[in-house]
Amino acid sequence: MASQRNNNKAHSKSKQASLEAWFKAVSHYVAGKPLVRTTDGYMVPWDRGAIVRQLLRETKLAEEFFDVQPMSIRDAEEIAREAEKRILGMRAKFVSGALIRELVNNILLERSEEHPEYVIYRNILTRVGAPVYDAYLIDLGLGFEAKENANLQPNAETAHKKKADKLSKEEYLLLLHPKVADAHLKGDIHIHDLEYFGVRPFCQDWDLRYFFYYGLMPDGTGLKTSAAGPAMHPEVAVLHSVKVLAAAQTNFAGGQGFYNYNVFLAPYLKGLSYKQIKQLAQMMFYELTQAYVARGGQLVFSNIQLTPTVPQIWRDKPVVVRGRVGPETYGDYEEESRLFFKAIYEVALQGDHWGKPFNFPKLEGYLTPE
Repeated sequence: MASQRNNNKAHSKSKQASLEAWFKAVSHYVAGKPLVRTTDGYMVPWDRGAIVRQLLRETKLAEEFFDVQPMSIRDAEEIAREAEKRILGMRAKFVSGALIRELVNNILLERSEEHPEYVIYRNILTRVGAPVYDAYLIDLGLGFEAKENANLQPNAETAHKKKADKLSKEEYLLLLHPKVADAHLKGDIHIHDLEYFGVRPFCQDWDLRYFFYYGLMPDGTGLKTSAAGPAMHPEVAVLHSVKVLAAAQTNFAGGQGFYNYNVFLAPYLKGLSYKQIKQLAQMMFYELTQAYVARGGQLVFSNIQLTPTVPQIWRDKPVVVRGRVGPETYGDYEEESRLFFKAIYEVALQGDHWGKPFNFPKLEGYLTPE
């Protein structure tokens, strides 16, 4: 025990000596001014001009989002001189870019009564994110929105998403008109999935015929993913449908779905037994609920629209199958469509290997007057 305590003390002293050596190495003035630890981790000499350039560059967003003119060079230089004066008054050995930024923001707020536009500048210039302690709580599955989404469970990817969510939500609230942001925060309005508000649409329904004619490129270009031609076999057609829903999670905030799922797949089922059709339905469910790869480590949020018969509107429309259009119509595949409808609901009622219901896809039964 005594040996263990001595080892711990020696380790503690070693860490302290190492920290002191590092601090001594970086703690020196350049021409009487502190070094600056930049956001990307470098130690650089003090440069007041960097503040000026930052103000001129970043306040351009005021014009883009709020129709407010960017800061003038004269005002930027005045703010930078005041910030430098305060920094030098601290007599600090080195300062961080974050500290300089918040000091500049403080000056903007102090002068906002005389210059109202400075409030907008401050919103744009401030940092978004989280304190280290809050970020650590997210790593533990605690803290920020830990119980916000029932589709997420604690894992490394979820923690990463939560950190990104926090940053994005702060960003978009600061870039919205203050009245709109306040209305959301007070609950007068609700911006759903705020973390994606600036860059993603919400939900999307897709048309399977597009992919059955052109094939599938999950990234939309084929540059990063492989490019597949139109499905020639029923198994491939079902798998393509799953991959479309999964890939779309990248560019949309909400659920992804297909309308007329059983109707548009019916031409691929010609000649199959009911057992084979049911196996395809089961494959679809398992593929969607075992692809644990969607936003933040969750299942593919998905839904499919099902109709017990071929709707009248589609009965005389040419089928799209194996890269061609027609000559058959969807009305020619009434039996296959009915069997696939039945198989999907049977699999859904049976559930997985444990008898647990499948979380996805959500089934949307579509009934027509006929």
